Amino acid sequence: MLPIPQGPILKLTIDFIIGLPPTKIRTREVANAILVIINRYTKFLGYFAVIITITAAELANLFLGQ
Repeated sequence: MLPIPQGPILKLTIDFIIGLPPTKIRTREVANAILVIINRYTKFLGYFAVIITITAAELANLFLGQ
């Protein structure tokens, strides 16, 4: 018998689309990849133009700031 969950079941998927030509975005930064974040529980879908050398701290700030 499966245990009863005590909270919501969260499903978060993060993926990168890489290999894109460098392009300038609105903030005048160069981006060459797209970060895709999908949260199936809250039905959140986000696309973010990023540079491939993004750090984990920058990734967290980008995700939590949106």
